[in-house]
Amino acid sequence: MRTSISRWENGHQTPDEHSRQVLRRLYNLTNAELGFTGRSSLIVGDETAELAARLASTARVDSVLIGVFDQQTHALRLQDRTFGAATLLDQMSAHIRRIQGHLDHSMTPGVRIGLARVLADAGALAGWQALDAGAAKRAWKHFKRARNAALEAGSPILLAHAIGEQAYALLEVGDPHRALDAIQHAKSLGSHPPLLTAWLAAAEGEFAAASGNTTDALRAFDRAQQSLPTDTADEALPFLSLNDAHLTRWRGSALARLGNAEAIVDLTRAMETIDQGPFVRALTGLHADLAIAHAVAGDRDQARAHIREARFLAAQIGSQRLLRRIDRILLPGTTGQGL
Repeated sequence: MRTSISRWENGHQTPDEHSRQVLRRLYNLTNAELGFTGRSSLIVGDETAELAARLASTARVDSVLIGVFDQQTHALRLQDRTFGAATLLDQMSAHIRRIQGHLDHSMTPGVRIGLARVLADAGALAGWQALDAGAAKRAWKHFKRARNAALEAGSPILLAHAIGEQAYALLEVGDPHRALDAIQHAKSLGSHPPLLTAWLAAAEGEFAAASGNTTDALRAFDRAQQSLPTDTADEALPFLSLNDAHLTRWRGSALARLGNAEAIVDLTRAMETIDQGPFVRALTGLHADLAIAHAVAGDRDQARAHIREARFLAAQIGSQRLLRRIDRILLPGTTGQGL
């Protein structure tokens, strides 16, 4: 099969009709989109039959199946928090293609809205996973899909979350100012639930810190703390995990980015209170932030200890984003990161 694919890519051979059918179903594209020319009546007939089959299959989608898709998204989210994104990228992409395929072939308004809501959540999660794995272009496409799905679903909440997640792609490419603009837009979309309001404010604080604005960053985190509800378990917002411990970690991370001495206090408190079992990526970032904070404070030994732990955990979960961050840490008395 590898040889056949190579010959197709090099133009030495054209896929036969059986192979074309496999490729059409695999990529959810037409013959024309795949670059297959010379449309025979057989190909047209096959595509007509395929469309009829897809329409019939999607006609069986109901609220129960939409709920199953939603549960599958959340199951992938829980695995992502513990094991990282690297091992889930293909599985997540297949999950999204399945939902997108049904959405593309549904004509029932209620079903379309339900599928769009699930796709908005799944797309934002896939975007975050791709960003963490170092696939920035793929992440951007997933975020775009999530935003479009949220618009079709008519959900300002899902749209604000998708925009907030996409803003991290801007931060990753070194554009915190546009990330701030994106968060401001997300905040303006409506009156959001307290948990989402707190999450958006904390993201605003992180982006302000990345822009070097200490005052705006601290004010944003104060607003996040004020908005954070007592009960942070909101079934309507399964994509948000934010409580006092996580918010303290988030604030400490921003302070570490600013070189603020208070960072060590917040990060140490977060280390003592955060649930480390299911949140391995958060724990990895916490060690990286503590390494940065101790390095700024001139404590080389503590910084090195946290660098080693952060690198060990980042390798486990395959987080290229965090590994790059760790590699940029400057230890006291050196001109480049090193152990």
